[in-house]
Parts: sequence; structure tokens; C-alpha cells
Amino acid sequence: MLDPNAPKTVSSYERTENVLASLTPDPRDFEGRTYPAEDVKSDAKQLEYFRYTREYKESQERSDAKILEKTFTDMVEKGDWFGEGEAYIDDPDYLSLTTFPTSDIDDHFNHIDVIGMITNEMTGHETMPFAIDLTYNTDDEKMTKKFRWKHVYGKTEAVRKGISEFGDAYAVKDSSGQDELRTRQLPLKFRLGLKIPGFASAKYFEDKNNSWDPLYEKGRIDIMPRFIVGYSTDIANILAAGKPPADYVKLAGKPDFEQKKKEYEENPRVKEYENAERRAKWCTLLECRDQADHIRFMLDHLDDEKTKLMQPDELEKAKKQIAAMDDYFAKALEIAKEKAQTNEDEKAAWDYAASRDTVCEAIRSHSYDVYYVGNWQ
Repeated sequence: MLDPNAPKTVSSYERTENVLASLTPDPRDFEGRTYPAEDVKSDAKQLEYFRYTREYKESQERSDAKILEKTFTDMVEKGDWFGEGEAYIDDPDYLSLTTFPTSDIDDHFNHIDVIGMITNEMTGHETMPFAIDLTYNTDDEKMTKKFRWKHVYGKTEAVRKGISEFGDAYAVKDSSGQDELRTRQLPLKFRLGLKIPGFASAKYFEDKNNSWDPLYEKGRIDIMPRFIVGYSTDIANILAAGKPPADYVKLAGKPDFEQKKKEYEENPRVKEYENAERRAKWCTLLECRDQADHIRFMLDHLDDEKTKLMQPDELEKAKKQIAAMDDYFAKALEIAKEKAQTNEDEKAAWDYAASRDTVCEAIRSHSYDVYYVGNWQ
């Protein structure tokens, strides 16, 4: 007879999902103290409407996207992809990169999957947030839409109560005469922000790692640089499956430890995972470095017509943020390239990301077109 109180077997996917859920902000926790309850409820209602639309269903890239977000953030932090350990070893006030998952509302309406925060000499030792939008897509239309999305947040007083800052819903007749639900964004004239691409906002940020001493205040992050990061689905598939467990570690001090360690290191699945991780790292380094450089160029060359409706203090804040991120990623890439000169595996991953990954190529190309060439109006 089965024991109803016996512990259930939990898969690695389920464990990851549970951890991610515990770290993901819940908009209900923002009701009352952070935002009026009516605002939170209208946002949640708009998200529910959106989930019934054709646009939502067509936007779903992978069923395991959340797992990949957790995998990505774990690798970036634990693997020190941005070379912080070497770059800031002599900086006594440096705090290493920390990443946070975003709420579903910020994911779908502000187009960000992960928020990173850094504190080092590049930021003047201020805690600086930046946003990551993960993708495994090469579709030109979808990629263009991602890059041309304009930074906005909140709503003006002209918007009537009960309307979410993310828009409203309406019904149309489909080809068979049935009602089809659609959503529309709140017009830009009713929203605040720079209203240019390359930046993002988060309404429901919360540091659930350290709620008693958070890195950043709970609530809205009004502006931060936004970087689109991705790599091929082949790499994503390998990373999503996870790295084989290193069971040999349990044998430390025993006679067969070295043999089991060697067998693990030579395991084809382990090598495949490590190679995928290296490739993902190099794609991320090249993409973030390019975008930071291109966005910085864009801000430095905005003419009066484009800036006349912007708040001067917000524009200056954006310039300060992107300058810090540009220097941060430039240093990270410089360190990685220097190490790759004496490491064949790293050099191969660098060559792959620079010339053969189609997603990385698409991201870097769109970044150049939208931010650098100026096709962002």
C-alpha cells in the first residue's frame, strides 16, 4: 500500500520552477503600500486578457523559457561571465552582479525577462540596474519589433481611472463571425518616459533575495538600459536539459575518486554542456558589448527634434547609465578575449559566436541598424 505521507519525487525542472517562483515578484504584494489596489488589479486584468489573444499565443517561443531564464542567470553569476572577479579585485566597494526574475506583467508588457544589478567603479559605486530580454528567435519581423520597442512607463493624469497603464482590451469579429479578443497599448501620449528604444522600465521589482536590505527599493525602476540576448536553439536545448550531476564529488577521499572524476570529465554529455555554456557566454558578451556601444552612440547623437519632449534629467540619467554599461561590457569583453588567447576551447567558442550563431548574428545586426544607423524613428 502506498504511503500518502511519503515524499514525492520532484524533477530537476520542478525544483527549478519552484525556486524561480519563490524569487519572482507577485503584483499582489504591491497592493496598497506601493501602488493603489485598483492599479494592480487593472494591470492583472490586462495580463489575463492578453493571455487569451492570438498575439500572446504566437509570441511563445519555448515552453521551457522560464527554465532557461533561471539557467542563464545562474551561469552568468556563478560562471562570472563578465569577468568581475578579475576586473574589480582591487575595488573594496565592488558588489558582484546579481540577477532577478521579473513579474509576468513586466515580462509581457515591458519586454524584460531578467534584471541585473551591478555596483563597481564603472557605476561610481552606485547600484545600477539593467534589463535583459532573452530570445531564441531569428524572425526578422519579430526581431525588429523587439528592438524598436520604445521605453515608456506609468500613465498621465489624463487617463481615466480603472485603465491599466499597459492598455485595454476590445473584441472584433473574426472571419467566421465569432468574437476575437484583442488588446491595445495605451497611446504614447498618455505615458511617461524617454520613448526611445534601448531602455526599459519595471513596475513590479522586488529583491526577494534580501527583502530586509534590498539592493534596490521595491516598486518601479523607471529607466534602465535594456539588452536583447540570445543564442541558437541548439545551445538552448542543451542548457535547458541541464548538466549531468557530478556524483563523483561524494567519493572525495575514497580510492576511486580520481577515476570517477576522470570518467565524469570525459563524459560526452558533460563536454557538450560545457561547450554550449561557453558559446552562450560569448554570444552574450558580444551582443551586450555591441548594444551598449550602439545605444550610447544613439543618445550622443539625438537632435533637438527628438529630445524636445524628453525630461532633461531623465535623458541625463539614461546617458550616465549607458556610459557605465558600455565601459562595463567593454572591460568584460577585453578580459575574456585576453584569456581566450591561451585557451583553445574559449577561442573556439568566441569564433563560433562571432561568425556562426544565427541568433547572435541577427541580434548584433539589428542593434547596428536600430541604434547606430538611426532607423529607430
